Amino acid sequence: MTAISRSKTNIYIVSAGTAPSDLVASNIFKGDIKSYSKSGGEKDVESDPVFGGYVDKEKPISQVELSFEIVPLLDADKVDRWDAMAYTTETVGAKTVYSMATDGLSSTAATGPEDKMIVLEAVNGAEYKTIAFNNANVTVLDLEHNADDNRSYNMTLKFSPTNDDGVSNFMTASLAATALPLWTALLNN
Repeated sequence: MTAISRSKTNIYIVSAGTAPSDLVASNIFKGDIKSYSKSGGEKDVESDPVFGGYVDKEKPISQVELSFEIVPLLDADKVDRWDAMAYTTETVGAKTVYSMATDGLSSTAATGPEDKMIVLEAVNGAEYKTIAFNNANVTVLDLEHNADDNRSYNMTLKFSPTNDDGVSNFMTASLAATALPLWTALLNN
C-alpha cells in the first residue's frame, strides 16, 4: 500500500476549459506549492417537521474553495505567475505591472485574470487518483514574510459546483490527468 505524498503529486493550473489531453509536463507546478486544501461542496438537507413525519428540503450545493500556500520563486518565467492569476495585468509603455484595477476601466492596456482549471494528480507507476476543478477564480492572494522563513502567498480560489449550463465544475477518477474526459462531455451537455 502506498500513500499519496508530495513526491507522487502533480499539480496543474491552466486556463479554464482546457482539454485534459492537452496537459503537458510544463503545466506542472514544481517547487513552489507548499500545501493545498479544499473545502465546501456540501449538499445540505434540512428536515422540516410536519404532522406525520418530516419533509426534506434540499439546499443547493455550496461553493467550493481551494486554498494554496505558495513560496514564490524568482526564476524569470515564474516570478509573476501568481500575480497574473490574481490581479489585472497592465501594460504601461513597455512595462508590465499587476494591479487591482478593474479590467476595462484602466487607461492602459489591461487584462483581468482568467478563470482556471486546477488538476491534482497522484501517481504511483500505473496507478492514478486525479481530482479536477474547472472555472475557479482567484478571490484572495495574501502575502506573508517572516524573518525566519521564505516569503509565502496564500491563494484562495472559488468556484460553483456547476457552470451556468448545469455542467459539473468538479470531477475525480482513477485516471491520469490527461485521460480525463472533456468538461463538455459531462452531464447536461
